[in-house]
Amino acid sequence: MPTVFVLVDALGWDLIRERDFLNDLLPYRAEVKTVFGFSSGAIPSILTGLLPRDHEHWNLFVFDPAKSPFRWARGLSALPHSWINSRVVRKAVSVIGRKVSRTDGYFQIYGVPVELLPFFDVCEKNDLYGPGGMSPKASIFDRLETEHNPYRVYSYHHYKDEEAVNRVVEDLRHDAAEVYFVYLSELDAFLHDNVDRPEAVSGELEKYAASLRRIYAAAAERNRDSGFFVFSDHGMTATRETFDLRGAVESLGWRVPQDYIALYDSTMARFWFFNSGARREIEALLCRLDRGSIVSEEEETQFGIDFGHNRFGDLIFMMKPACLIHPSHMGRVPWKGMHGFHPDEPSSSATLLARGEPGVPVHGVWDLFHLMCFEAGIR
Repeated sequence: MPTVFVLVDALGWDLIRERDFLNDLLPYRAEVKTVFGFSSGAIPSILTGLLPRDHEHWNLFVFDPAKSPFRWARGLSALPHSWINSRVVRKAVSVIGRKVSRTDGYFQIYGVPVELLPFFDVCEKNDLYGPGGMSPKASIFDRLETEHNPYRVYSYHHYKDEEAVNRVVEDLRHDAAEVYFVYLSELDAFLHDNVDRPEAVSGELEKYAASLRRIYAAAAERNRDSGFFVFSDHGMTATRETFDLRGAVESLGWRVPQDYIALYDSTMARFWFFNSGARREIEALLCRLDRGSIVSEEEETQFGIDFGHNRFGDLIFMMKPACLIHPSHMGRVPWKGMHGFHPDEPSSSATLLARGEPGVPVHGVWDLFHLMCFEAGIR
């Protein structure tokens, strides 16, 4: 009897709790708490059952000059900023960086200045959606391998969403795998641009509902009692305001990279300090701002990001919900919607949909690993 797990990126609880989204097929519907941060932390938690401090995957970039795949680009920093950050040069840096990194995981330099890249390594070295992807931690795919449980995986590494749906439907009809894991990633991009347009969102969700019905029908055709679960990694928050955090910090006059380095994601900033005076003044500035707050040690423990090292930052500044850092290193145009705010923000929550109440309790995205193990017969 097949069991199907479908991860739909950014299918937040806020999006479906008051909409008729597969209510007839999947009457069990639950809000699921996400981790603080982005998919780069939430999906590893889904796949391992661990919090970021334990699986060591959180934000894409980690401070590690010695292992940076961009070490070779250090000499470029002597050239004009506008030249080394032109589209052509950035493309070349990205291509060479990927080859040097030898990664088959997610690789993207976004808008991080080329001058800063030599200070950072990428966190996701391997394709997460296969055995060894979370090494040395075991993922659901490692467990399936160990148990010799036949399975199939469909992710953006090999398929666009529509192609993944077509392939899993075909495979459900013609092969004998017991577990099917489908990752549909494209709703996230749509919501970044359209979450503030309810009619457009409803239309897009109808398309996804139709695709999920096709997968459900193929599984039921093979066995009417097939397991079927739809879940997500996080939600999406509509943008209400932006704030130039980078400009505020740079107005203090401290030097980058001599005194500090900062990475400005849309919903958080991470700082590394090399000058005690710079740290003191930047911290004082951040404490005065009403657009966000410094993540405290207690919050780091609560969020599961108390790593015991500074590879992910000496200090993390979290924006208040619905307020984006702009400009940021995530792009020149602010998104209409974003995720990565406080996990307790209602629009941050992920979703779990199922035919009936799960055999194990699911409160956070990390519990989805235990659900998959239980449903796949892994004890």
